[in-house]
Amino acid sequence: EQRFEDTFGLGARGVSLPQQRFAQAALSEMLGGIGFFHGRSLLRSERREEPVPGAESMLFTAVPSRSCFPRGFLWDEGFHLLLLGRWDPTLARDILAHWLDLLNADGWIPREQILGDEARAR
Repeated sequence: EQRFEDTFGLGARGVSLPQQRFAQAALSEMLGGIGFFHGRSLLRSERREEPVPGAESMLFTAVPSRSCFPRGFLWDEGFHLLLLGRWDPTLARDILAHWLDLLNADGWIPREQILGDEARAR
């Protein structure tokens, strides 16, 4: 609780205790949604109708729901990192580095990372 207050200063700004508890729960949910995913994405090919497996990749990322959406979403990650960057800058940099490692030769990062059969099943 002290680290939370030191980081976000909600009590000092007059935020009510129930609202502070809600904010703590939201941060806890965000941290609990961080996962490590590994596998191959399926990619479209100009030469084939069927998707082809991409290179093996790994991703450390926060997800909206590990049970329902076990994959990373680049757009969402930007918002996740706004919060995580204040709470734990080292953790945020590690997650960002994983996304940057997915940069392809054209300078593009696919917006959704569905790595492996388990993620594809959901």
